Amino acid sequence: MALHTRVRLTKLDSLKVQDLDHHTLIRIYRTMYLSRRLDDREIQLKRQNKIFFQISSAGHEAVSAAMGLVLRPGADWLFPYYRDRALCLMLGVTPYETLLAAVGAKDDPSSGGRQMPSHWGQPRLNIVSKSSCTGTQFLQAVGAAEATLYYQGRAKALAQAKRAPLGQYVRHEHDEIVFVSGGDGATSEGEFWESLNVACAKKLPLLYLIEDNGYAISVPIEVQTAGGNISKLVRGFPGLHVAECDGTDPLESYAICKEA
Repeated sequence: MALHTRVRLTKLDSLKVQDLDHHTLIRIYRTMYLSRRLDDREIQLKRQNKIFFQISSAGHEAVSAAMGLVLRPGADWLFPYYRDRALCLMLGVTPYETLLAAVGAKDDPSSGGRQMPSHWGQPRLNIVSKSSCTGTQFLQAVGAAEATLYYQGRAKALAQAKRAPLGQYVRHEHDEIVFVSGGDGATSEGEFWESLNVACAKKLPLLYLIEDNGYAISVPIEVQTAGGNISKLVRGFPGLHVAECDGTDPLESYAICKEA
């Protein structure tokens, strides 16, 4: 039976497209489509009992892919959350690597098969494998951003860190930033507010992406968040740039992410 679907067409506004050429626009679309097809494949594998869990990124592809164009893998430090499949694909994680994580393979680069699926991690790309506890990535990202400021101008400390165990993964770029993302539900966790306080107090090079899909797992946003909009609640933090966009519009998302 045919189903009627409401489709909102995106106008190719020159202000939105900016420096996006034809090749880049196709790359965004391919990444979004690939992310959704991997979701579909994992759901199929779950029904066949070939994987034990599946975390969907459906609906988050546009803003994730757009953010992936702005960030620099191997230079910036990345703490993505479990719905950021398109972001990780854009940064260089391969479909094969995501499926290795899904089946818990020992060759999974995220954790050697020890973590749950969609707990992204890739040392060569500076993607830090997150904790399963929702919201803890915000404080971990703050620590990384503090390290960024610490190593700036402290060549001896950086050299010492590189000689430590796993020091081969220690890198520092003079203009690096730290990226962290989460859902709207995680903003009700204490870690989120603690991280904002420290980030603004110390003026850390930290970029937040809050992906509001209207639900905190199963709780509607109007029940979970006072006023139903987290961006309105955080505007009082000094020095914090706050911007909103339609996360299902890749062009609008790209413009906002680049500005941030």
